[in-house]
Amino acid sequence: MRDSEELISTSVNPTDQGAHSLGRIATIESLREHLQWAIELEHFTIPPYLCALYSLDAGRNPEAAELVSSVLVEEMLHMTLAANLLNALGGRPQLDNPKMLQGYPRPLPHSDRSIEISLFRFGHEAIETFLKIERPSPTGAPPEGDNYETIGQFYDAIKRGFRELSANIGETNLFCSDPARQVADKHFYGGGGRIIAVENLVTALAALEEIVEQGEGANRIQV
Repeated sequence: MRDSEELISTSVNPTDQGAHSLGRIATIESLREHLQWAIELEHFTIPPYLCALYSLDAGRNPEAAELVSSVLVEEMLHMTLAANLLNALGGRPQLDNPKMLQGYPRPLPHSDRSIEISLFRFGHEAIETFLKIERPSPTGAPPEGDNYETIGQFYDAIKRGFRELSANIGETNLFCSDPARQVADKHFYGGGGRIIAVENLVTALAALEEIVEQGEGANRIQV
């Protein structure tokens, strides 16, 4: 029987020559890399909301300020959940990477560069920017681990990676980190959604669903 290190480095299907072209996340190292990308992506979405919020007079526009603030806090929750997911795999979230401090405008990190995000005062341009970030995936759109068109497709690729690696190497080998490194509900959080401690496949998928359900790439029916 192969030891755990060999299992962890084994791809989902080593003979599948199309795995890379399909954006399939086939190793635990690749899954860790994509979760760091997710942290970078969530961090990237925060300044557009902050810029719009800081331009508002909360005393004169309380409803707008409250709404933008609530979405901003949710983006922070998403980054926390991405870090929990990476921690669960024995990874180390990096928040001091110079790549995360680049200026705007620039495309969504690791996307197909079709969407460029700028910083605006609250108004029509800022709202259009928010809609670009939250753009739903087209019906039937495939998972895309890199060069993605929408954030939802990026997270679909990560979900698929979790499912396939869990089936291939086993949950015990995949979720190999100290549970004490998880941020949990006992830590203060006052926004929408919930903090999920990631310990297995069920909680990993729940954390990813929490991110998508709050709007980032949610594939909702347009009426």
